[in-house]
Amino acid sequence: MEKLDNIVMYSPEDVRKLLHLGNAKCLELFNSKDFPSIRIGRAFWVKADCLEKFLSEKHTLNNQNEEMF
Repeated sequence: MEKLDNIVMYSPEDVRKLLHLGNAKCLELFNSKDFPSIRIGRAFWVKADCLEKFLSEKHTLNNQNEEMF
């Protein structure tokens, strides 16, 4: 987790730990079109608030019997 001027960013490793995902599933998530990740150089990052919003939207969809990712 990196903090830049009050912006919290998560790396794929942070997301793996938070969501209890394996490496392959996490990379699949970061490469999906609807996931709000950004690429800086060779590294992927996701803003904490964007991750929270993504998960809350997917949780709502999942309750309606749709696949999470």
